[in-house]
Amino acid sequence: MERNIELNSDNLTSRYWRKKIINRTQTLETKDKHVSLESITIKGEELHYFTKLTNSNLVAQYTVISAIYSFLLKKLLSEFDGFVVSHYKEQEKPLLLAFPTTLDITFKEYLQKVKEEILETLKYSDYNNEQIAEKTGFNDLSALSHYAISINSGNVLACNGVLLAVEIRENQDLDIQVSYAEGFVNKAIAEYLASYFEGFIVDLEPNLGTNLTTYSVLLENEKQQLLVDFNATDAFYPKEKTIVDLFEEQVERTPNAVAVAFKDTTLTYQELNEKSNQLARYINDNHKVNKGDIVGAFLPKSDNGVITLLAIMKLGAVYLPIDTNYPQERIDYLVQDSALKLVISDRDTLAIAQIKNININSINFDAIFSDNMNVAITTDDLAYVIYTSGSTGNPKGVAIAHGSNVNMSLDQIKTFEVTANDKVVWFASVAFDASISEIMMSLYSGASLCIPTEEVIKDKDQFVSFLKETSATVVTFPPSYLGLLSEEELAGLRCIITAGEPANASKALAVVEAGIDYYNAYGPTECAVCVSIYKVTQQDQNKAIIPIGTPIANTKIYILDEALQPVPIGVTGKLYVAGTGLAKAYLHKPELTAEKFITNPFQKGEKMYDTGDLGCWLADGNIEFLGRKDYQVKVRGYRIELGEIENTLLQYSQNVKQAVVEVKENNKEKVLVAYFVSKTNLEKAELRSFLQKQLPDYMIPAFYVALKELPLTPNGKIDRKALPEIASHDIIRREYVAPVNTTEECLVAIWQEVLGIEKIGTTDNFFELGGHSLKVTKMLYQINRTFEVELQIKNVLALQNIIELAKMIENEIVFVKGITTNRTIDLATNKNLEVWEI
Repeated sequence: MERNIELNSDNLTSRYWRKKIINRTQTLETKDKHVSLESITIKGEELHYFTKLTNSNLVAQYTVISAIYSFLLKKLLSEFDGFVVSHYKEQEKPLLLAFPTTLDITFKEYLQKVKEEILETLKYSDYNNEQIAEKTGFNDLSALSHYAISINSGNVLACNGVLLAVEIRENQDLDIQVSYAEGFVNKAIAEYLASYFEGFIVDLEPNLGTNLTTYSVLLENEKQQLLVDFNATDAFYPKEKTIVDLFEEQVERTPNAVAVAFKDTTLTYQELNEKSNQLARYINDNHKVNKGDIVGAFLPKSDNGVITLLAIMKLGAVYLPIDTNYPQERIDYLVQDSALKLVISDRDTLAIAQIKNININSINFDAIFSDNMNVAITTDDLAYVIYTSGSTGNPKGVAIAHGSNVNMSLDQIKTFEVTANDKVVWFASVAFDASISEIMMSLYSGASLCIPTEEVIKDKDQFVSFLKETSATVVTFPPSYLGLLSEEELAGLRCIITAGEPANASKALAVVEAGIDYYNAYGPTECAVCVSIYKVTQQDQNKAIIPIGTPIANTKIYILDEALQPVPIGVTGKLYVAGTGLAKAYLHKPELTAEKFITNPFQKGEKMYDTGDLGCWLADGNIEFLGRKDYQVKVRGYRIELGEIENTLLQYSQNVKQAVVEVKENNKEKVLVAYFVSKTNLEKAELRSFLQKQLPDYMIPAFYVALKELPLTPNGKIDRKALPEIASHDIIRREYVAPVNTTEECLVAIWQEVLGIEKIGTTDNFFELGGHSLKVTKMLYQINRTFEVELQIKNVLALQNIIELAKMIENEIVFVKGITTNRTIDLATNKNLEVWEI
């Protein structure tokens, strides 16, 4: 009976720990030193309510402090998953506590949940670390969390894997010491944690009834800076003017200047205006297009494309560009979803059912009046619709008004200093919103719009020749395409803008050093192309990430947490955009519009757009783009920002022109794969070694794929879906050396089973073959069972190939708590080669 009770108790404890840490990661080795901030002391007289509450027997001091710590971590760190290692003076060993991460409760209710978690954990704390390792595969309980708190206890930084720690010492006063691991935790986060910890304890009584979702850790002056000072963008622009107005006014100013150049054709501003008027009148006379009707332009980039855009807008209709390279199924969807009135193309027939088609090449322009249409259009009327792909489902149409484009385009002209002397390249695909920016930036300023064909853009050498022949001065590139061009090939350009992807810092600086102005722009399609701009200078040499800048004129950007509260400077949050540039809606999708264009809590009666992008404010008011939540992946329980690995790859050598990291599946597990383009052949082992010095182990790719070029979408962005699948030769292998004895043969069999790789040599490196901490644990278990030894992880980490491991085993070395002993091993009879699954 007693034996059964013991077994049941053991099973309950085992199940508890397995359930608790089923999704936890293994130890993170912190290579960086820990830095301790100057301690903060809260005087006893400021602790009146804290002392009263903790002396009332309702809640312990330990519980209150643990609750405040976990709550502040949730507010300051988007990656915090609720797990904290806690040390208390009466505990023999640390506790792993799993705190609530849903904060839609009061702090008083939160305290109760924290209390329950502590009591439950204590109930099952009779397992020691060795027992937990045996039951779960984890070797050090204290290393299961990267966040630790110590109350009147020892140094928590001695625990492996701790990134951020708070040590509390209590006497008559309360001393708070915050320490952090450099290179893993931003110093600003640590400073905020210390400051907010003090503030929360001092104001504990009013905070007790506060709903934690709506609680803001920020002081009033900090809110003022983030919401007002960093968004002081109010500026004059002609609010009554439309796209048509600005173009026709430019025609009056420079009628004979070249407006458009395509192949051998040039059109002056006067000629462009007359042709667009003639096309508009032809459409109106023959098809009775009404104001607000959506008209498709099924045309490649050309002078006819610009004529058509202007003609549609002069009618008060809405321009919808359709890429001629789209698959038929997508074209059909756009036609149906947008409720197109008609299509303008360069062909007699289209494979689009029940839609009227006008072949622009069949029109006799000479027979049509060319004076302006003078249709009454307002800045609030729709100008164009751009379809953008969603993360799931069908593409959605984004409807942009005239006023939004006018504000954005005029701000770009001012910022990029575009004048009538410039020659602006129309680089973007016709169906990409950047094309609108390029066209209007040119036509509003009196510059010439130079149009290359898609075939020219796809051939780098042809495109370089195009730049020279046209004497182009202003180009907007995706960073991926810019990376293909040398500074010599870019010579002659005055201004380069990148957008659509994170900028390559080393390339940006090289461009600046070549004497070319470089701007990094950011903006979702839902916000009239561009919402922020950053000018790169030589002072940015130490920046690993090029910022996306400050908000443009009449635009506000908020960086908020999940409760729509502003986050402090340096803290990651989600980007929301408000202001003049906001789209009107998603076309015919009121529910999606309501979901993404939400009420602006900081400006009464206005909306703001949820971009889904992540970023943080820098101290100077610029914004650092930190990718999309889509690009934040989890591999073996670790949250990883792929962009950080990509930026580090690009720092390895100037020969690495492009790099992208993706998550692929290999042997039923997620692995990181580095794809790169290099001018020279790179030693993959050296590249991996470089990454190991820059990144934590869990961010090191397992596979390395060299490509001649990265696949690009029609918009010039990296086409991640088209990246090739990985193969066995993409891992890092040494020259093959066959096993020479039974020990090596057994180890090869174990490695092949654990790594899922065939033909492993005895000089291959376990980690270069894709090994990681979880696989080390599996391998170690099999080795110890097979050879009846007691190796520890540190031995495996030191001896990373089969030859060295075999020598250790054959010398009958057994490590038992640091004591070396001898044991006879019968290799021939040991058959225990089963796979141990955690």
